[in-house]
Amino acid sequence: MNDENGRSTATDIAGTVGAGPVDADIDDVARPLPVPMPGGSTAGGAAPLALPAELAARVGDYARASRSASTWRAYDSDLRQFRAWCARRPAAPSALPATAATVAGYLATLADAGYKPSTIRRRLAAISVAHQLAQHPNPAAAPEVGAVWDGIRRTRGVRPTRKTALDTDLLTRVVAGLRDDDLADIRDRALLLVGFAGCLRRSELVGLDVADLVETADGLILTVRRSKTDQEGEGALVGIAYGSYRPTCPVRAWRAWAQAADLRQGPAFRAVSRHGHVGATRLYPGSVARVVQRRVAAAGLDPADFAGHSLRSGFATAAARAGVADRSIMRQGRWRSSASLDGYVRAGRLFDRDNPSGRVGL
Repeated sequence: MNDENGRSTATDIAGTVGAGPVDADIDDVARPLPVPMPGGSTAGGAAPLALPAELAARVGDYARASRSASTWRAYDSDLRQFRAWCARRPAAPSALPATAATVAGYLATLADAGYKPSTIRRRLAAISVAHQLAQHPNPAAAPEVGAVWDGIRRTRGVRPTRKTALDTDLLTRVVAGLRDDDLADIRDRALLLVGFAGCLRRSELVGLDVADLVETADGLILTVRRSKTDQEGEGALVGIAYGSYRPTCPVRAWRAWAQAADLRQGPAFRAVSRHGHVGATRLYPGSVARVVQRRVAAAGLDPADFAGHSLRSGFATAAARAGVADRSIMRQGRWRSSASLDGYVRAGRLFDRDNPSGRVGL
């Protein structure tokens, strides 16, 4: 698999594919993963497999397809950083295979340089995957490396800084400034409201096709064909109910955009030129963040406080504040674990009826 510039996206990780998401903790990639390589060998230079060259190449193609190109680019970048660090050390210690002492020193250097724990964790995961695929002993699993990582977590903390959640009140304020006679405004209203009510990730939102949004008597049925937690493409159905207020109804907003842009097939959300021309190709995931930031700025909010993910986090926060059960929020947002949802739910329930600070007679 090549990236958009034609370069292999897995060459720095033993030339093959790996495991675990980019932000996986090291425990998530702790099992050996010997994967056949193109040309009939296994990662790390093990004994050749008795496969014809053409079949071996297809094995490699399918193996690389087990993870997205963006995942491979992230792994490649992290491993290049580690190799460059090793090359600058006295006596240039080996990066692959690396010793536990080398990896522990690398983590300590990153922490002292001010890198976020999430970045350090991702780089540790890349080192772990590379060693597993090359069938080398995994230094990331060594006790001394684990002790250093635990120390970094305790010292630096592990919770990332979140952008502001675009909850119902803020979203209502934002879409109130959108016009009904401007094509870009009509698109952005639908993009914001569908993304919010569907609790969609950026990639899921821009990945929708017209055929994936079906209007029924109850509301919209969305078919999310692939997502971050569904790399195999099993797909999921998401229901979006009609809104109580026409200006903030996601179903009516989608209908208005589809009619105004004369959408019949292909991407659901597309670029709109300054002259009101609707493009043929879908928006990029990064476009969602730009739309959010541009529209919140127009509403008098600081765009630096918001990102594309603010729609998803805003929905979870608003749902928790409204007393919706965690299980229902997880189903709408397709979260696999309650731990992932916990930060949003906690923020939404800080001032629920069980908050004791209002009951102590102040």
